[in-house]
Amino acid sequence: MEKHYEVVIVGGGIIGTSILYTLSNFSSVKSMLLLEKRGFVGEGTSKSSSNSQTLHVGDIETNYTMEKVIATKAASELILKYVKTLGKAEAKSMISPVSKMVLGVGESEIEAIEKRCDRKFLEVFPHIHLLRKSQIGVVEPFIIKGREHSEKILAAHSREGNMVNFELLSRSFVSHLPKGKNAKISFNDEVISIEESRGIYRLTTTKGIYTADFVLFAAGGYSLYFAKSLGYGNDLSLLSVGGNFYYSKRVLNGKVYRVQKGHIPFAAVHGDPDLDYPRRTRFGPTVNILPYMEKGAPSSAYKYFKAVGVDERTIESLLKITADKDLLEIVAKNLLYAIPDIGTYLFLKEEVNKIVPSLRYDDLHFFKEGGGVRPQIIDKKKMSLVLGVVDIKGEGIEFNMAPSPGASACLKEALSSSLYITKSLGERFHKEAYSKIFCSDESEWKLLTQG
Repeated sequence: MEKHYEVVIVGGGIIGTSILYTLSNFSSVKSMLLLEKRGFVGEGTSKSSSNSQTLHVGDIETNYTMEKVIATKAASELILKYVKTLGKAEAKSMISPVSKMVLGVGESEIEAIEKRCDRKFLEVFPHIHLLRKSQIGVVEPFIIKGREHSEKILAAHSREGNMVNFELLSRSFVSHLPKGKNAKISFNDEVISIEESRGIYRLTTTKGIYTADFVLFAAGGYSLYFAKSLGYGNDLSLLSVGGNFYYSKRVLNGKVYRVQKGHIPFAAVHGDPDLDYPRRTRFGPTVNILPYMEKGAPSSAYKYFKAVGVDERTIESLLKITADKDLLEIVAKNLLYAIPDIGTYLFLKEEVNKIVPSLRYDDLHFFKEGGGVRPQIIDKKKMSLVLGVVDIKGEGIEFNMAPSPGASACLKEALSSSLYITKSLGERFHKEAYSKIFCSDESEWKLLTQG
């Protein structure tokens, strides 16, 4: 028997659950269903072992423009506002304060940090301070220990960072759905196909058939696969970017990021504390291009290539992208890092020792349970990688693809989608109730809803 809902959300990660939370608490939508193919929400790339557990606010992300910095800060602060509505024990389980720094090694990186921290930037982040070599040693002794005396370094440092367990945050969202509202979750329920007829969408899943007035896919690379099955997103292609982590004993007090070039979408290798393993420091991620949708799922290769849409324009785009010297160097290095034993040694020397010079080969261990696969979207018209979230909106349908660090902007994405869904269905979004928690004034609302 077919079951009908006003809204069906596909994907129970941080994006899907934040949309379910926002739509159920702040709209007049009467019935909604979230479909998750796993047994819990917050699995996949939202799982704490699969990501860097960083709340990205734009202060240490050197590849962001000032416009993106301001937007990122506003988006990430929604998570902090949400956490304030929770009890102390629940809040403490998913978010923890941490210091952060971006470390520059050598003249060019030092110059990049000094240029970055100009007057306009410090107006947005007055808590950022530049630390010289001796000052860095006070905050992070292992950055200095074993480093060549002649090597020049500089850091932009903040004591106002946060670590987030996005898996637990996803679970928190679904545990705070309003009572009496028809908001349901169906686990172990994978979408097989979708079709549209006369404005109604029909989803066939492993558990049956559902129909909906509006369908939203928040399923990583699978979102593009299903988009193309309905004729959307044909000007886009996909790279599945895998990331692995290594760990050592605890050698860093806070998060230490590296300077990143503006046109490169992959995060530079960084060192992080680990919420799950407090006695460890985690290093990563590596960058691997994989021919499937998710970690440990080679059976998804068919859907991956359907999402890629291998054609002349895709090949031209890939050739142009990989011709970039900086990107080619990253990919080539990471191919070497994937070689057993030798790769670990190279990763240590080329990446880890630039952060912690004193670590040796025997100190570094591969994090088998860690890492994941994220969708990196290609714009075939521009023949370039898309930096940031891609959102395809159609008649009664939406496809969201949020590569790292999209989790930090989950509630901003949820607001955008909720406004679009309610407008499409002729329902109301309760701006007043929403603003009591998330917006202190009209200017904040405009910043969150612009674009």
